[in-house]
Amino acid sequence: MDTTMRDNEDILAVIETTGGGYVWDAEVFAVTLMDTPVGDDEALLLCKLAGVQQIALNASRLSFSTLQCLARIPGLNSLVLNHSSLDPQQFDTLVMIGPEIVQVNE
Repeated sequence: MDTTMRDNEDILAVIETTGGGYVWDAEVFAVTLMDTPVGDDEALLLCKLAGVQQIALNASRLSFSTLQCLARIPGLNSLVLNHSSLDPQQFDTLVMIGPEIVQVNE
């Protein structure tokens, strides 16, 4: 097992202990923390994932700088933010970084 895969597995184990989940197979790599408000420290772990394509998380406790870090993950296609408090300028900044940004309030 290579280092990247082992690092991903370690991070995903932490995600599961905080109430999150993931799908990681040949087709898709997605992480969800929609039902669990996480802080910056937990969310920043996601920035170390290699190959993740979608992240969906409860953003109610996250700083804008953490959201920017998440948006910069190489290869990230979409970032779904539940309960985010982004103003229009912050939203536009995240969109310009690259991934699709979706705001929901579930």
